[in-house]
Amino acid sequence: MSTRTASALRALIQHGLLMLLLLLLGTGLSLLISMGLSAPAVNDDRQLLLATALAFTIIPGPLVWALWLWIRKKLLNAEPTEAAIWSLQGSAVYLIALVISSTAVLQLLGSLIGGGASQGWQDQVGLVLGWGAIGLWQFKMLTTPKYVPSELPHLAVTLGNAYALVLAGYSLVVALRTALELVFVPQAILVGQGPLPRLLGAVIWVLGASILWLWHWKMLQVQKLRDIFASFVVMLLGVALAALTALLAAAATLNIILPLPWDSTAMGDRFASFGPLAISALLTGAIFWMYHHGQLAGRSPLVTRVSRQIISGISLAILASGLGMVVNALLASISSPLNTDTAPAVLRTGIALVLVGTVFWVTYFQPGSQSEPESRRVYLVLFFGVSAVVALVALLIVGYRVFEMLVGAASPALNMLDYIRAPLGWLLATVGVSAYHFALWKSDREKLTPLEPEARRRLILVAPQGSEQLLSALQLTEGLEVRWIVSSHPPLPEEWGDELTNRLLEALATHSGSLLAVADEQGQFNFTPLA
Repeated sequence: MSTRTASALRALIQHGLLMLLLLLLGTGLSLLISMGLSAPAVNDDRQLLLATALAFTIIPGPLVWALWLWIRKKLLNAEPTEAAIWSLQGSAVYLIALVISSTAVLQLLGSLIGGGASQGWQDQVGLVLGWGAIGLWQFKMLTTPKYVPSELPHLAVTLGNAYALVLAGYSLVVALRTALELVFVPQAILVGQGPLPRLLGAVIWVLGASILWLWHWKMLQVQKLRDIFASFVVMLLGVALAALTALLAAAATLNIILPLPWDSTAMGDRFASFGPLAISALLTGAIFWMYHHGQLAGRSPLVTRVSRQIISGISLAILASGLGMVVNALLASISSPLNTDTAPAVLRTGIALVLVGTVFWVTYFQPGSQSEPESRRVYLVLFFGVSAVVALVALLIVGYRVFEMLVGAASPALNMLDYIRAPLGWLLATVGVSAYHFALWKSDREKLTPLEPEARRRLILVAPQGSEQLLSALQLTEGLEVRWIVSSHPPLPEEWGDELTNRLLEALATHSGSLLAVADEQGQFNFTPLA
């Protein structure tokens, strides 16, 4: 085993042990604080918890400090692998402590607003103080100039920002849903907790999560990070996840208002069932999507292009799902009269998915525009991979159900078409969408096909400095690969440029293969055919 490998393995063991001890210490501190705030009743359960709290606090505490004193000496001149391990360990502990302490403080504040904090508040305070102390200490160590990891230095704040972003989005959806239910569907929340405390509690979650996100995004300057991981997180959560939420919510909202069949009572029932959730998710997803889409404008063109392709892929998946449901509904309408109630609901959902997916797929993929084939090769390859898996699974299900019908295991009340219509719809939709993209991939492949090796010609030009004009004229010749080797001769006069170019072009016209052209001081060329 090499010295570098042994050093990395030692760092992995040390930081893994430090992480375990910190987790035990956080658990012990939270238990000890919550028990200190509780009533001093003595029973067997309390004695067991007290023993656990003392063991998890007194034993890991000194060990954490001693191990950290040992580790921090190594961090001053850490190798890249050791620095990466330190960043991963510190970021993991910071994220765990942030999640536990932030959710505890938001639950505590939300319960205070709703009047439900009479019991169990000691446990929440213990979690806030115990895990908050662990998170603050870990954050301070990660940001101290002496101990900042040289590898992945911004991993902790990037992960914290991602968590705060997801928490803020979820909290906003819950708050908007509660407000819409309070206005439009009051009977949905009259049972149990009152509507106003519930709404205020949801607003507390939104404000707390927003403050946590703004602290990471603005104060810790995650917004200004331009490394690959930070851009990937913004693209994955702020754009892709928000776009997926908004598009699915848009399809659900459209499903409510589509008149299939036209029935105001049924439409009202659908709105009462999932209307507030769909509208709140649509608004939240659109807000987060548009904001982070604007944030990608200042990043590399690759990030912007990949984000467009991700949204295009999401839209295409929604479109294909809708096509499968439309085919399923059409087959259900003709396979059995028992499906008269199911077919309109499936058809309405399928049409909503098709409309939303088509609009955004056309907007982001732009099928009628001229696009560089190289920029979408990865997109098409990934699409074919996913399509192959979906088609294979659907085909296996169709085959299984066909053979199940043939051997008589299925119910005799079912006919063949009714039994296979769901996977058959997926299969037909996947094949239909793949056919277009296969034609597009084939067209792109033809554009990217290079010239045959025997059709390409090479010219190796040995000429002095100042021959750029000559080189530029030769590079315009189609099918010619030019390589310039600088010689030690003095530069050739500029007025010889056109004459030298004509000599080279005449030589290329008289020789069908590749050439080595060596220029002397008088502007004469010695030509040697190349294999």
